[in-house]
Amino acid sequence: MRPDESARVGALTLAAYDRYGTITGPYRLLLADPARRLAGCTALLVAEVDAEVVGTVTDVRPGDDEWEGRPVPEGDCGFRVLAVDPAAEARGIGRALAATCLNQARAEGRHRAVITSMAWMTRAHHLYRQLGFVRRPDLDVRFPGGDGVVFTCDLTAQAPSRFSPPGPVPDQPPWFEDVWQR
Repeated sequence: MRPDESARVGALTLAAYDRYGTITGPYRLLLADPARRLAGCTALLVAEVDAEVVGTVTDVRPGDDEWEGRPVPEGDCGFRVLAVDPAAEARGIGRALAATCLNQARAEGRHRAVITSMAWMTRAHHLYRQLGFVRRPDLDVRFPGGDGVVFTCDLTAQAPSRFSPPGPVPDQPPWFEDVWQR
């Protein structure tokens, strides 16, 4: 993302999220201001069609501020804030952005991607499954705005031996702050 694209990226992110649910509170302000995420991630990517920004994703690795303190044993890469302008949906833009993150992670020798999505983002969940992600309800967490559901995607044949197998599913997901210690 170039600095001059920040306002457009923020607006399309809010439009994409608001189309299927609602994010409120301080997190909404973070979504609206991608420049705040830019210094704390591996890459903040945009997709353009006819020279107009129509999608975005934040690519993250352990140690990035945007990794959000997630325990490394779950995976060694991920992405977050995947958003496509509602007017540009169903054109493969979200898939291309997510695939770019996964392909870069593979090129770096990363073994497993881990992502968290809000429970109501079922359209995104369908895309994640198509990309090879599997649900990990044992890793789900609660946020102030609702439940976060976790998906992982093995990027190498060695991934299962490098990360913990699925554990027991708690009756209620823990608060993210109790699991993702900063």
